[in-house]
This record gives sequence, C-alpha cells and structure tokens, in this order.
Amino acid sequence: MIDSILAILTALIWAVSVVFIRKGLNTSNFISVSLVITIVGAVIFIPLALLLTPLESINMYGVLLFLLAGFLQPGLVRLLYFKGMEEIGASINATIYASYPIFSSLIAVTLLNEKLTFRLWLGIICVVFGAIIVQRAIHSSNVELKGRVKELIYPILAAVLVGFSYVIKKKGLNICDTPIMGVAIGYIAAFCLYIFTLPIISRGSTLIDKYSFKLFWKPGVGLCIGHLLAFYALKYGNVSTVTPLIQIEPLFILLLIHYYLKDIEKITSKLIIGAIAIILGAILVTIA
Repeated sequence: MIDSILAILTALIWAVSVVFIRKGLNTSNFISVSLVITIVGAVIFIPLALLLTPLESINMYGVLLFLLAGFLQPGLVRLLYFKGMEEIGASINATIYASYPIFSSLIAVTLLNEKLTFRLWLGIICVVFGAIIVQRAIHSSNVELKGRVKELIYPILAAVLVGFSYVIKKKGLNICDTPIMGVAIGYIAAFCLYIFTLPIISRGSTLIDKYSFKLFWKPGVGLCIGHLLAFYALKYGNVSTVTPLIQIEPLFILLLIHYYLKDIEKITSKLIIGAIAIILGAILVTIA
C-alpha cells in the first residue's frame, strides 16, 4: 500500500512541476531547464547522501547500476522529455510518455522475474490504445506542432529509456538498499552527461543564466522530491505496480493545464479520451 501512495504522490508533484516548467519554456528552452533541475538535484541530494548513507551499505555493483539508471533518467530522458514538451506541448508529450509502463513491465519480466497476468496485458493494450488516439488527435488538435509530426520521437524514445531506467533502479535497490544515494548518483550521472553534451547541443548559446535559474529552480525542487519518492516507491513495490501509478500524472497535468495554461494549449476531447484510456490501462496494470 505504501508503494502505491508514494507513486501517486510522485505523479502529483511531478505534474505540478511540469506545468510550471511548461509555462517557463515560453521564455526559455529545454537545455536551460534540464541543466537547472540537475544542478538543483545535485545540490540537494549529494550532501544528504553523504550524511545519511552508511558506508557499510555501499555496494559497487549497485553504484554502477545507479549510475547507468541516472544516465538514462534523469539524464537522457529529461532532455528528450523537455524537448518534446517544447515542440509538441505538455499535454500530448506527457500522454505519449505515459506509455512507458509497457516497456518497464516487459523488461521487468526478463530482468526481475515479475509476472504478466491477463489483467496486466489488458492494461498494456489500453495504454497503447490511448497513445494511438493521442497521435491521431494531433492532426485535428489545436495544439501547435509546427507542422512536424516527427517530433513525436522525443516522448516515444523517452518512454522506452525510462522503462529501462526503472528496472535498473529496482535492480540496484535490490542490491544496494539506499534510495537517497541512488538519487544522488543519478543526478551526478546526469550532470556529467550534460557537461559534455549541452555545450554541443546549445551551439554556443548561453546554457544557463540568473533568469533561467530563477524561473526553474522551484519546479526543479518539485521534480527532485518526486524522484526521491519514486525511488522509495520502487523500494517497497514492483516495477509493474509502481510505474503505472506514477502515470496518473497526465490526468493531473490535464487538470492543471485547464487552469494555468489556457493561453498556451487547448485540450481537445480526443486528448482527454486518450489520457483516460492510458490511465485506465495503468489502473488495470496495477491491480493485475
């Protein structure tokens, strides 16, 4: 039960953070937000990990798994997620990204010996069906896509990689049961990735300034809190249970968008149907 509560809290906190980040992207870019959030996470979690992690609990294999998971998420996934948000909007981006329980559950069967029941398969089908509806809705939606459907690759690739990352995190926790250290190592891996890649991606433009930091540090703290809650949810539950519950996030995003992003995005009935289908699938996966 505690894993379900932690997963739902993760979804709510991430949804609030994502909506405010989306608002800030009107005057900034995904490179700045990725770097600000990573710096905030490193500043918060590295001291906490040093203070709260017993030396005898550290396992090098577990550390390597946390590094790999951090390289994927928040590393690569964060870049892909915020780039997708910038290109196709928070609602479509979040809804397509919500399909990642498909990948995390399937990978968990192979690497963690978790079982796929009939109800779980039904849930996965609902998630896929919802994602298809969202993609079809793009052509009639008022959400601006700048005429390039190929930008859908960002949330799709993010979904695949985050599926891998959750399984790797769970495997790391099975070996090295230190969630705070796992989060800290993840942010270190992401920071190292950004130091080498963001200067190339930015093509000489400013990576971060006072304005960007002021704009994104608060939602960055929210994402950090959610990341820690997700680690603890994985500590107490299975990947195939935790990840679908985290994907209630699109519902929170759609509700928040109605109040905060009316001038940025318009939610259509097809997008709502797609989100509901994905959420229904997530629920079925959870109770399987």
